[in-house]
Amino acid sequence: MKRFHIVANEDSDPSSEVTAKIKEYLGERGCLATSEGIIRDADYGKSLAKEAFEAECILVLGGDGTFIQVAGKNTEGSVPMLGINLGNMGYLTEVEREGIFPTLDRLIAGDFYIEDRMMIEGKCVINGTHETDYALNDIIISRNGSIRIIKYEIYVNDMLLNTYDADGIIISTPTGSTGYNMSAGGPIVEPVAELFVINPICPHTLNTRAIVLSAEDEIRVRVIGGRFLREYEALVSFDGGVNMDLKAGDEVIVKKASVSTRMIRLSKESFLNTLGRKMRL
Repeated sequence: MKRFHIVANEDSDPSSEVTAKIKEYLGERGCLATSEGIIRDADYGKSLAKEAFEAECILVLGGDGTFIQVAGKNTEGSVPMLGINLGNMGYLTEVEREGIFPTLDRLIAGDFYIEDRMMIEGKCVINGTHETDYALNDIIISRNGSIRIIKYEIYVNDMLLNTYDADGIIISTPTGSTGYNMSAGGPIVEPVAELFVINPICPHTLNTRAIVLSAEDEIRVRVIGGRFLREYEALVSFDGGVNMDLKAGDEVIVKKASVSTRMIRLSKESFLNTLGRKMRL
């Protein structure tokens, strides 16, 4: 590799010190390195700089949230990404701060492999209009406003699967299974698998469980109305960043995306070992 683009979380690298050192190191070895900063949440709607799509690798400086945010912006070019952990958890960011320069040497030498991670596409049908976005982790439909449960209908391949009274619904990828889905009691899934996990949030029943579906299925979640429309206002969120308001009758149609996140991997450590080390199981 000779062409790199650095995307740094400005909260994790506020003075751009780490970014500058990486650019200097790469430049001394005959590589081209461009860079940009992003702010978590505030820059979710903005595109990556054009230099990102001309690179052979995007280096993401921050934590898992930053990595997920950049993945959502990288669907146009699907440039391979490597996360460098300057945050807290760092489950998706394989490289720690002290390992940056040996890692750069390995990238330059081509000593790595690429792992494809499934993404999901969500089409929001809101008052007859369509809006589409992508997620690496999950798409979440949840209540918006007052603390009231909402009624949802879930269809799989146009067949009614179930009706839920719940705080919300999580539709997770295998990568996202260790996120909100896990916190809500859902199953942890091997991240390179291709499937969906549907997990209701605080369902108003004693026997509701998460459901695992094929990646070839199409899921449709419909918000059901009641006597008072304001009680059934909801919010759809893509990877915790892109939000759209939903009302009774609106739908979110979820399917496997035609694009994937290409993650650069350096270690052959098993998924279970990584899980135990990062989450202290």
